[in-house]
Amino acid sequence: MLMVCLVTGALLAGCAQKSTESANTDEVSETEPTEEVTAEPTQEAEESEAAQGENAGETEENKEDAADPEEEKEIEIPNEEDLVADYTSVNGLILEKGSHIAIVVKNTETGYWKAVKLGVDQAINDLNTSLGYTGDDKIKCTFEGPKSETDVDNQVNILDAVIAENPAVLCLSAIDMDSCEAQLEAAEENGIPVIILDSGVGNNDMITTTCATDNVAAGREAARKLCEQIGDEGEVAVMAHSELSENSKERVQGFKEEIEKNHPDVKVVKISYEPVKDTDPSIEEQMTEVLELHPELKGYFCSNEIMSVAALDILADYQDRDIQMVGFDLGDTQADAIRDGSEAGVICQNPYGMGYATVVAGVRAALEMENEEFIDAGYQWIDKENIDLEENAKFLYE
Repeated sequence: MLMVCLVTGALLAGCAQKSTESANTDEVSETEPTEEVTAEPTQEAEESEAAQGENAGETEENKEDAADPEEEKEIEIPNEEDLVADYTSVNGLILEKGSHIAIVVKNTETGYWKAVKLGVDQAINDLNTSLGYTGDDKIKCTFEGPKSETDVDNQVNILDAVIAENPAVLCLSAIDMDSCEAQLEAAEENGIPVIILDSGVGNNDMITTTCATDNVAAGREAARKLCEQIGDEGEVAVMAHSELSENSKERVQGFKEEIEKNHPDVKVVKISYEPVKDTDPSIEEQMTEVLELHPELKGYFCSNEIMSVAALDILADYQDRDIQMVGFDLGDTQADAIRDGSEAGVICQNPYGMGYATVVAGVRAALEMENEEFIDAGYQWIDKENIDLEENAKFLYE
C-alpha cells in the first residue's frame, strides 16, 4: 500500500510539471506573434503619416500658388480688340521654367502701387498655373522700389542690382526720366528687354514698349472736370508731383492745354511741384503761399495720390473759401474725401489692369513676340455720384 501511494504521488507531480511547462510554452507562442502583428501596423501608420505630411505640404504650396479670389478683379484695358495681342490674358505664353521678371517702380507704399502689384501678382499666378509650374520651376517676379517717389539715387541703385541678376525682362517706372541711361544701356548690352510701366524715360530707343495711362488726355479731363465745378470761370492752381517724372509733366501739359484752348475765363495762376531737395519749399509752404496771394482762388488740381492727400490736409483750413479740388488716383483717403464732399472727384487710373498688362507685355518681349508701342491702360472719372457703383469697384485702390 505504501509503495502504491508513493508511485501515485510521483505520477501526479510529473503531470503537474508537464502541464506548467505546456502552459508556459503556449504563453510564449501567443506573445511573439502579437508583437509582430502590432509592429506592422505601426510602420504602416508612420508611412501614412509621412504621406499625409507630404500631401499637406503640396496643399500649402497650392494655396500659395492660388490667388486670393477676393483680390482678383476683371482685367480690362481700352480698345483691346484693336491691339496686336490680348494683354488681359497669359494664354499661349510659354516662358522657360524658373524665369525671372524684374519690376522696379517709383515706390511701393501708396495705394496706387499696391494695386499695380496686385495686378502683377495675378498675372504671375495665372502664368504659373497655365504652365503647370510649381516649386523651383515657377516664374519668379520681383517688385521693388524706394519708399519715396523723389529718391532717384535709391532707384538707380536698385536698378543696378536687378540688372546684375540678368532677368528675362525688366519692367520700369522711372522717377527721373533722364537718370537711367546707363542702366538701360547695360540692359541692352545683356539682351534684357525693357518695358516701361506708368512713367517713361527720355530715350525711347532702348525700350520695347510702354504700358501706361494716356496722361495728356487724363490731364485734359481733369481740367474739364475742375472747370465744371467752378462754373467755368475764375483762378485755379496746380500742385504736381516731381517735375523730373514724365507722367507728371504730361498731366500738367494736358491740364494747361485744355484750359488755354477751351476755357477762356479760367486762369492757371500757379503750377507748383513736389520738393526734390531738402532745401526746396515744402508742399504746405507752396500751397499756403498760393492761397494767400490769390484770395479769389476757386480750384486746385493735384497730379497724384501723394499730392492729393497733402492738399486735402492743407485745404481743410480754408473750408470757408469753398475751393474745389480735383485729384489723381484713388486711395482710401481720397475716397472718404469724395464721399464727404471735400474733394470734387479724381481721375482714377487702372493700376490693376496696368500691372497685369505689363507682365503680359514683358513675357511677350522675352519670347521675342510682337508688342504694341504703347498700351493704354485707361482711366475713369470718379465722383460722389459714381464712386460706389459696382462697375467702378475695379478702379478703387483698396
